[in-house]
Amino acid sequence: MAVAQELYGFPASKLDSFVAQWLQPTREWKEEVLDTVQTVEQFLRQENFHGERGLARDMRVLKILKVGCFGNGTVLRSTTDVELVVFLSCFHSFQEEAKYHQAVLRLIQKRMSYSRNLLDLGLRNLSVTDEVPSSLIFTIQTRETWEPITVTIVPAYRALGPSHPNSEVYVNLIEANGYPGNFSPSFSELQRNFVKHRPTKLKSLLRLVKHWYQKAHHPGSGRPHPQCGRRLQMGYSRSAGQPVSETGLLL
Repeated sequence: MAVAQELYGFPASKLDSFVAQWLQPTREWKEEVLDTVQTVEQFLRQENFHGERGLARDMRVLKILKVGCFGNGTVLRSTTDVELVVFLSCFHSFQEEAKYHQAVLRLIQKRMSYSRNLLDLGLRNLSVTDEVPSSLIFTIQTRETWEPITVTIVPAYRALGPSHPNSEVYVNLIEANGYPGNFSPSFSELQRNFVKHRPTKLKSLLRLVKHWYQKAHHPGSGRPHPQCGRRLQMGYSRSAGQPVSETGLLL
């Protein structure tokens, strides 16, 4: 609680110093976390997924996108939750993504449980969530300090492609008539870039807001699981009016 109390006593002219001293992670720690998560990305890119239950025989990873605070550059010190959106070749429409979403998650879960590289990192708690959209969540450990990292994987239809969205994409989205939040990961790159390319000064402000929100609304062990906020970060909150974590602030 010492850091939270000090924040209120800091003059505005020294807030940059507060962020650098208390909130901004060290480069070494951030690189260690991302290096560990790179093992997960390599698994997804290199694994030879064979389609099951109606899936295309050739299921390839088109792109992996870090979202949330690690993706947009507003990570707080000691944050150990990394979120990955995985765009797959087996999804050719929003409808296909909705139809095969669960099958893809189960397939990735099955293959991941046998990955020697991930097991060497202490892979555990591998499960599929029942949120919207559902995701694969698990814990691994960093190589040097063996600090636990929670990784979330959300498969998605790459609706935008390499170019900017056009009106047809949104027409298709409306016609898909999905449950609110089902297809928000398809637009996660737009959401991430909204913050990622902003000036450092703004990112420091976002860190301050997130830090204040955590301490003011979720003190101690009563904080909700970090994943509770990811739905809002992706454009949808499961429980309107319920408090969300720092990743739920569109940050």
